[in-house]
Amino acid sequence: MEEVALGMFPTVFVRMTGRGGGVREFRALIDPGAEYCVIPKVDAFFLGFSEIANDDPTGQASNNLTFATYNGYGKAISIVMAQVELGRMSFKKVEFLALDIPQVTGFDVILGRSLLQFMKLEFDYPRATLRIEERTGELKH
Repeated sequence: MEEVALGMFPTVFVRMTGRGGGVREFRALIDPGAEYCVIPKVDAFFLGFSEIANDDPTGQASNNLTFATYNGYGKAISIVMAQVELGRMSFKKVEFLALDIPQVTGFDVILGRSLLQFMKLEFDYPRATLRIEERTGELKH
């Protein structure tokens, strides 16, 4: 179980292992409203997903997904991160969308439901903390 202080946004540090064993650490926004985790294209490329360099949002590649946002529909390449570590918790084969996030946000990646479905989140607003623990049972992979 991890407990983090809530600031303006619920953020945590994660360590991600990409294709071929490349590892990077990121400041991540926890967003239960996001269907997928999101990583900027340049970071996906450096973690071994070279197909991002040939990103053609109008193409029909098998890993090209259409998603809905408050801003309408978008397209992005779907990739599978080999491992995502959050504190002592570790998750394998986590789906991410390679999609640029504005730098002004102050976080590097978004952790959406493609990862959060394997966690139990408890927001304690009076104490300004977020408690995160691994779910056990059939959803664990």
